[in-house]
Amino acid sequence: MSTAVAPCAHAPRRQAWLRRLLAAPLVALCGFVSGAGAAGLDDLIDGPPTVREVAGGFTFTEGPASDARGDVFFSDIPRKKIHVWRLGTGSGGVETWLDDSGSTNGLFFGPDGILYACQMGESRRVVAIDPASRAIRVIAERFEGKRFNAPNDLVVDADGGVWFTDPGYGRKPEEVEQDCEAVYWISPDRSQVRRVADGFRRPNGIIHSPDRATLYITDRDGDVTWAYPVEGPGKLGARRRFADVGCDGFAVDEQGNLYATVKEPVLRVYAPDGAVIGDIPLPVPAANATFGGPDRRTLVITARDKVFSLPMKVRGG
Repeated sequence: MSTAVAPCAHAPRRQAWLRRLLAAPLVALCGFVSGAGAAGLDDLIDGPPTVREVAGGFTFTEGPASDARGDVFFSDIPRKKIHVWRLGTGSGGVETWLDDSGSTNGLFFGPDGILYACQMGESRRVVAIDPASRAIRVIAERFEGKRFNAPNDLVVDADGGVWFTDPGYGRKPEEVEQDCEAVYWISPDRSQVRRVADGFRRPNGIIHSPDRATLYITDRDGDVTWAYPVEGPGKLGARRRFADVGCDGFAVDEQGNLYATVKEPVLRVYAPDGAVIGDIPLPVPAANATFGGPDRRTLVITARDKVFSLPMKVRGG
């Protein structure tokens, strides 16, 4: 497996408190101008913005992903399990799908129907899981001969290329082999691993716009979300600041609106231009979200030890 790399840039050390102070009036203004609040959310949510608890009793839920039928798979990281909510096939039950997941975090179904996953535990790798046999195949575990930090979240593009974030969560300094926390791309034939973006304090959530022309990457500790133009396979253009917020994960709808799991107990919805549409209240801060169900009109949210859902007027992107 060949690798290619650009030099790792040092993340800028800005004063986070000052950025938040300056950004607050702008966020409020953008929300007002774009019609945020009840009117904006009414165009997206089918009914009141009140989430329903789907299941609980987990340790820490993450990485929800919907298959072609609309069933939603999600990780319970500490217990090393993947569960599935049979939302698409009609039973509506939640069951354990994989008992030893290798501490998966982010999950994503590729165009080939395979479930791709970030194993952020001791194995530190990106894997492909066959939905039929549940067999696990490693597709990347090193870059330039060095182990990854802790692969966290991922997306798969239409060609089968895998883009994933590699922060250093849970790693002691002596355990870290990579020279920075970065974002990588795995080629569709799995022969190349390329570092495509760096300059973060802690990259976390990642998602494409519906047309796959833009890749959103959030720097949770840096309190900023970036938007990158996708210029080709494994190639990103110059980034632009999308929002002054660091979050855990994203969902995107068919209109290109971004649903961000910010550090507060809300799901913040952004228009494609970065204007705030509104906040969906939650009982606790969320980790990640996706759209599921046979019509892709159910917003599914993983939040600490529970999973929540919300009926939507819009479909997932």
